[in-house]
Amino acid sequence: MSEHVGTRRKPHCVVARRNGKMVAVWPLLVSYRNCWKFAEPLTPQNRSPSDILVAPEKDAQQIVEALYKETVRATRADVFELWRIRKTSPLYACAKRQAVIRREEEDLTPHAALRGIQDWNAFSRSRSGREKTKPEYLKRRLAKEGQFKVELIEPSDPRLESFIEWFVVQKRKWATEKIGESLWTFSDASLKFWKALLSGPAAASGIFRLFVMTFNGEPVAANIVSMNSNTFYLIAITYDMNLKKFSPGTILVDECVKWAFEHHLDFDFGPGEQRYKTSWSGGESYPMSSFMVLATPWGQTGYMTKQFVKQTRERAMRVVNRVVRKSVAQATPESD
Repeated sequence: MSEHVGTRRKPHCVVARRNGKMVAVWPLLVSYRNCWKFAEPLTPQNRSPSDILVAPEKDAQQIVEALYKETVRATRADVFELWRIRKTSPLYACAKRQAVIRREEEDLTPHAALRGIQDWNAFSRSRSGREKTKPEYLKRRLAKEGQFKVELIEPSDPRLESFIEWFVVQKRKWATEKIGESLWTFSDASLKFWKALLSGPAAASGIFRLFVMTFNGEPVAANIVSMNSNTFYLIAITYDMNLKKFSPGTILVDECVKWAFEHHLDFDFGPGEQRYKTSWSGGESYPMSSFMVLATPWGQTGYMTKQFVKQTRERAMRVVNRVVRKSVAQATPESD
């Protein structure tokens, strides 16, 4: 792989095969920061969930451990920065056991266990935290303005390409308003990636799919999702921001949750504390962790040096502040 133009970051992908068949893959970006070599997941810059992609083999833990060791050897990275690794994943167990971990931060991912639900209406009514945005209320409000329709777009659908292009345009509008310019969102590569993902073999086999909601025949919301035998994953969502007062994005997520229930799938909402996620999950979630792996003695030395400098500066500032406050107090004349 070639180095990114204008940067010191270089893609590095490690693959594990068994009898010629791929069983694990880990795409990374490797870069130098001062005197240390860093490796980080090949993901968007919003620190999306990342992990080693491993086949559902019986010895998945051993596969991940072997791939991890080879990655450390092949990249020669001093530090690995890993984001939102599921704490039950083989990679997390491997890192905790074999590496020095620092700066670990935990967060939770909302998850709805729909496969154990029998009555959809009773389940939907039991969801709290959305008194003013109940699913049926949102749909009735939008229906007063026109006709809306939710569809699962097949890879053979002639509208697929235009829907994907619409999705990318809306994501760019959202990024401009919410987070500023995003190199990935505004790149040609993002459009090519989504088209390949949703029209290639992964889409044909049902792993990645596109849900679209149209309003008076025009798209107003779209969700890119992933599915396996038991879970529906919400990967990326967008909506027409001109209609945000009608909550088209929330309506489409609500419909996706119902679709997952009807197809006997649990629902993984991805990281975040949006109201619809916490409501549908009912507070159910699983823990994830973002952390640094200090893979070499040089990486450990660098981290300890940085922490020492940081603590020294903080102590120096506290001393300076005390001296300044004392000087000000002494210089202030006492009032009668």
